[in-house]
Amino acid sequence: MSLKTLMTWCWAAVGGLGLVGCEVAPPAGEEQMAPLGEVASAVVVPSVDSFQWPLFANVTDLSVGLGHKTVATPPGKPFSVSTDYFVSAEPCIGCNNQLLFGVEQGSRECFFNGVGPVQSSATVELLAPTTLGIFKVYVNHARTQDCAEALRVTESGPAFGLVGVHADPWVWNWGSVTNVRLNGNGSHKINVFPGAQVTITTDYFINAANGGCPNCISQVVFGIEEGSKTCIYSGTGVVDAKDKSFTLTAPTQPGLYPVWASPQWTVSCAQALTWANSGTPMAYIEVK
Repeated sequence: MSLKTLMTWCWAAVGGLGLVGCEVAPPAGEEQMAPLGEVASAVVVPSVDSFQWPLFANVTDLSVGLGHKTVATPPGKPFSVSTDYFVSAEPCIGCNNQLLFGVEQGSRECFFNGVGPVQSSATVELLAPTTLGIFKVYVNHARTQDCAEALRVTESGPAFGLVGVHADPWVWNWGSVTNVRLNGNGSHKINVFPGAQVTITTDYFINAANGGCPNCISQVVFGIEEGSKTCIYSGTGVVDAKDKSFTLTAPTQPGLYPVWASPQWTVSCAQALTWANSGTPMAYIEVK
């Protein structure tokens, strides 16, 4: 579903309680699809960085990006993975030995195809999924005639890292959020300690005339999955804000967590915070 095809839906007053408001929802006919961002719940980071296949091969010092276990990227964009590896002289009659990397719902690539003994290292680029969320990065082995066959028959493997796919920029019918930075870092992923304070800086644009509902105002809520959340905007009219900074609190348990944004139409910021418990992932934090 395109990031630009979201529409607004509203609640009417119920029993005089003032429950009037709106939030972003899928277009007609797609109401049963999971809203964007809700696929990005926190995920535990794999703890291992080496695997062994006895009598055949082993891989060590597995990493995602520049020596990390996690990385963030826009949909469908490349990211690097690397390893040291050893392939033994164990014969494979009528076939070759293959080692390969892959990412769930993304691409996979061989980094070795041949016969041993070989001891070396490799860095490969993979393409991230086109769907927003957190996906496992894996390594595996095969013994087939060639790399193409290995990639065809090997669609998963032991996970050693994670890639978080983010939506920066995110545009909907009455606003946008762009240029998200975490503690001044524009990589869309940082490492933090449990419960740490994270400074988030972003740009946003609001044109309230393009959305809305009776007797309510527009809000933009930011949050960290299983951490804190806050309204960064609550009002009406046209607003073009640059370098808006605010602070959120990280979760207390280790893992990779989305930093999300959620546009709302409610009677107050307090109500928006009650309704917005997740949203579209704009960046990620790894709690160590």
